[in-house]
Amino acid sequence: MNVTSKKHRQSRLLGMFFVFGALFCAFLLTPSKALSEVPRGVFCLLPAGQGTGRDPFIYSDPDVDGVSVRQDWADLEPIEGVYNWTYLDNVTARAAAAGKAVLLRIITGGGDIALGGNCPTWVMDAVAAEPLPSSQKFFTFTDGRRSVTIAVFWDPAWLAKKTAMIIALGARYASNPQVKIVGVSFANASSEDWGVPHLPPEVAEWLAAGYTSARMLAAGAQIIDTTMAAFPNQYLTLAVGGNGPALDPDPSYVARNAVLNARASWPGRLIVQKNTLETFIPDAPGTATLWELLWNSRPNVGGQMAYWCYGDPTYRVNNGVPIDPSLALMNSVNKGLAYQIKYLEIYRKDVVKLLPATHYAHVTLANN
Repeated sequence: MNVTSKKHRQSRLLGMFFVFGALFCAFLLTPSKALSEVPRGVFCLLPAGQGTGRDPFIYSDPDVDGVSVRQDWADLEPIEGVYNWTYLDNVTARAAAAGKAVLLRIITGGGDIALGGNCPTWVMDAVAAEPLPSSQKFFTFTDGRRSVTIAVFWDPAWLAKKTAMIIALGARYASNPQVKIVGVSFANASSEDWGVPHLPPEVAEWLAAGYTSARMLAAGAQIIDTTMAAFPNQYLTLAVGGNGPALDPDPSYVARNAVLNARASWPGRLIVQKNTLETFIPDAPGTATLWELLWNSRPNVGGQMAYWCYGDPTYRVNNGVPIDPSLALMNSVNKGLAYQIKYLEIYRKDVVKLLPATHYAHVTLANN
């Protein structure tokens, strides 16, 4: 072989390597076939830790397109590194047998399980052991009548323990084809809903603890990136909200920029949702309200009812005004449809008790 031919062959091989390399990178950056479309329809929102015993109806109901499975972190990982997979294995297997999609969510907010929260005690102990003043690593607020103490969202021990749990969760369920969506959260004081207490005294406490928008966004990126990597075959859903007028440049600043950053890093994989769907939310597009971010995040958007409609004497979903429960649910669905949500998480009580309204939600969401 002469020198010219040898160089030509080397050039061709080098070109092929570049092509294969480009294709491989494109494969890594392109959502898999399983991510071709955000699941649509009604997701039955199960109470935390439930859905394996008293729920035969929802698994056979054709108007239920998926189940939203929730478990407290403290129940999943009662001892550091020791996981009890029994509940999640059972409920995901039951959903798979019924052909229902699964939205998987681990509840990490609300503080120490021993004090009424959802977080393992050993996690709070790890935060307490850090060589920092308590005011720099803990935040206390009132949730209803309960005083709640959480780790600040950017605390390094908190983030290390939470990301380790997410990695273990992904190792267990990322290959499960029935698990379509995974909840992700980083600004969740009480539950997995977006919740950053922001009354004036709380703002002062946050600032004293070292709150900055940049710290919040860095914590969000760490949690989101970890979850994206742990669940490469799933969509992630982030429930968004506001931080009030005093903590950030504007109330939606952190949520909006967390969404922009995640979608830039992980194109096509983040769903944005609001977990406060009611009959009286602002009409779409929600200009100058916290709902505007949902509108601006289309097409990958979803929703969750703020509360159940059936058997609620306070009529919370209808702003305290008495209303037929089925009408309340359908009116809320219509509000969500105007924002072009793909799916709606509806409380199990309503799915079981309000069959015509659930059917309406299923049909209209499928055709939205």
